[in-house]
Amino acid sequence: MLLIKALRWCGLEVWWWISRLVRLLLRYWLWSLFAVIIVNLGVIQETWWPLVAIITFLVVLGLWARIWPVSFDRYVALPSFRRRTKRWLRRSWVPVMDACGLARRIPGEKTMVVPSRRRLRWVNGQLSVQPRLLIGQTVEDVEHAADRLRTAVGARRVRIVPDDTYTTCRIVWSFGDPLGEPFLATIPDRSPDTGLAAVPVGRTEDSTTWWLPLISTLVAGCTGAGKASVMWSTILALAPSIRSGLVELHGIDLKGGMELTMGRRLFTRTATTPAEAVQLLEDAVTRLEERTHALAGRVRDHRPTVAEPLVLIVVDELASLVAYSAERDLVKRAEAALSRLLSAGRAPKFLVIAFLQDPRKETVKMRHLFPQSLGLRLRDREEVAMVLGDGAVHAGAACHKISRALPGTGYVLGDTGDIVRVRAGYVTDDLITTTATTFAAPKQVPIPPPATSKPTPRGSGTGDSRPGSDTSGSNRRRTRTRRPIAEG
Repeated sequence: MLLIKALRWCGLEVWWWISRLVRLLLRYWLWSLFAVIIVNLGVIQETWWPLVAIITFLVVLGLWARIWPVSFDRYVALPSFRRRTKRWLRRSWVPVMDACGLARRIPGEKTMVVPSRRRLRWVNGQLSVQPRLLIGQTVEDVEHAADRLRTAVGARRVRIVPDDTYTTCRIVWSFGDPLGEPFLATIPDRSPDTGLAAVPVGRTEDSTTWWLPLISTLVAGCTGAGKASVMWSTILALAPSIRSGLVELHGIDLKGGMELTMGRRLFTRTATTPAEAVQLLEDAVTRLEERTHALAGRVRDHRPTVAEPLVLIVVDELASLVAYSAERDLVKRAEAALSRLLSAGRAPKFLVIAFLQDPRKETVKMRHLFPQSLGLRLRDREEVAMVLGDGAVHAGAACHKISRALPGTGYVLGDTGDIVRVRAGYVTDDLITTTATTFAAPKQVPIPPPATSKPTPRGSGTGDSRPGSDTSGSNRRRTRTRRPIAEG
C-alpha cells in the first residue's frame, strides 16, 4: 500500500513538472525559441554554460512555484498575467467591441467605428477601462452588453460603473475572487466616540474594508445565504459604542429568540413575540417623536450622546412581523410603526436593520423606505430587481448566481447608487457570547406585557339588555303552528 501511494505521488509530481514546462514553453514560445538557439550555439562551440544556466533557472522557478505558490503568484504569475491581458485587450479592442454589439457600421460603407478606449489600467487587481461612447450610445447599452464583455475577456465578473452625470462609464473586469476564502469577524479596536457614520463589517471585492453606512438597511437572502453573518458583524462592530452607551440596541426575533438570545446582554430591549415586537416599535416611535420635538429649531442632524443615544432596531425575519402573523391588528400596527421609523428616523438617529427571505412588495410594503439595500444569494433575477432596483443585474449585481459555498457574500446598494460586491465575516458562537459578556449594554429594559381586559363574570347583569330578553338563563323555543294541508 505504501509503495502504491509513493508511486502515485511520484507520478503526480512528474506530471506537474511536465505540464508546467509545456505550458511555459507554449506561452513564451518566442523566448523558448531564443533559448534553444543559444543552447545550440553553445553546443557548437563546445560550451555548456548556456544549457546549465537555463536548466538552473527553470528548476529554481519550478521549485519556487511548487514550494511557495502564494509568493510565486504574487510576484511572478499575477504580474505576467496582467501584462498579457492588458496587451491582448489593447490589440483586440475593436473586434471585442464589435462582437459585444457596441460597434457601429456606417451605412453604405465598410467602415466600422467603435468606442475609443481611455485609461486602460490595473487598479486593485482589476482591469479598468473608460470607453468614449459613440453618439447615440448610453450607459444602458454598455450595461446590456456586460455579460458579453465578461465572457469576451474571460473574467469572473464585470462591473459597469457610471459617472456622476451618467453620460459615460468605466468597465471593470475582475479575474480573481478575493472573497472566495472565508474569514473571521473581529471586534474593532477603536474608541467608541470615533464616529458612527459607518462601521467595518467585512471586505469588498477590491480587497479593502467594507464600511457599512449606518443608516436603515434591508438585507434579503435565501436560507443559508449568510444573513446572520451580516447581522452579527454589524453588532460586533458597534460593541464598544454599545458598552459606552452611545448606541442602544433593540432586537426583534420572532423565531423564539433562537438567533438573538445568545447575545442578549448586548440588547437594551428584546422582543420574541408579535405583541412584544409591536410594543417595542411603538415605544420607539414615541421616543422618536419626543426627540424630534426636542431637537426642532436646534439641529437638523442629531449626534448621539449617552443621554440621547443612537437607537438601532434589529429585526430578524421581517416578514414574520408584517406579513405572516395571524393577528391582523398587530400586523397593521407594526407596519405603521416601521413606516414612521423608516421615513423620519434618519436625522434623530432611530434606525432599522431588517432581514428577510421574501422581498416581494406583497410581503414588505415599506420596502421602498429603506435607503440602503443588501442582496445576498437570491432565487432569480426578479428578486434581485426587487431588492437592488431595475438595472442592478446589468450593472453586475448577480445575486442569483452567488454560490452556496459563499455565505455572507452579496451586493450592497448604498444611497449613492453604487453597487459593490462584499462579504461579511464569519461569526462563531463563542465570539458572540464573549462579546456579550465583555461589551454588555449598560441597562436592559424589559417589555411590559400587553394589557388584557378582565373576563366578565356570568350573571353580573351585563348580558343582553334588550327589552324582552330572557335573563333567567332558560331557553324557550318558539314553535310555529303549521296549517293543515287541505286534501284533494
